[in-house]
Amino acid sequence: MAESYGDRIISLVEQMKHNGEEMCIWMNIPLARQALDLIRTIPDEEGESPLSKAYACNAVMEHLSEYDTPRLGLEILRQELEFLLVSDEKSDWLTEESVLADIERLEAYIDPDHISNEEFSAKYGRTLKFDPIERTQIWEDNIYNAESAAFGLLADTPRGKGFYHAHWPVLQRVLALRGIPWKTPHQLNPKVMFD
Repeated sequence: MAESYGDRIISLVEQMKHNGEEMCIWMNIPLARQALDLIRTIPDEEGESPLSKAYACNAVMEHLSEYDTPRLGLEILRQELEFLLVSDEKSDWLTEESVLADIERLEAYIDPDHISNEEFSAKYGRTLKFDPIERTQIWEDNIYNAESAAFGLLADTPRGKGFYHAHWPVLQRVLALRGIPWKTPHQLNPKVMFD
């Protein structure tokens, strides 16, 4: 018997959760795309309601680094909102208003011409400084492959506490080779202690 769409989506979300636990959240980018494609194409005969599809979108978003892939995040959130708008059921915790607020935040994030890093951080409670390049399409287009290369170069480096002190300089070099100048969180926040 073939695996249902719902089972395939659950499997992808479980893999995304595992990747996050292994400090490899970047690996979730293609998995999120796969899950979104499955969610959009669930056949009617599987009996999934629009609300359950919205929940599936929300589960995918929970395991995605939305500031690394804000445009993908927006695509998922817009689909989630579409499901909520056509649903006859209502959720106690997943509302149109909450999804619209997330959409507004990511739309602002990818619009540095109208809201600076500082204004964005103040409005949305982001406490650490971040490089403006992270808000660009070129960042989003390259982050998966750059992270993959960096993690490959760090294959023998133990994960866990202190890993980012090894990871960020390597990622910085990989991005530079792709023509993407990037300042690490440590460089931009020198007084902050990173684990």
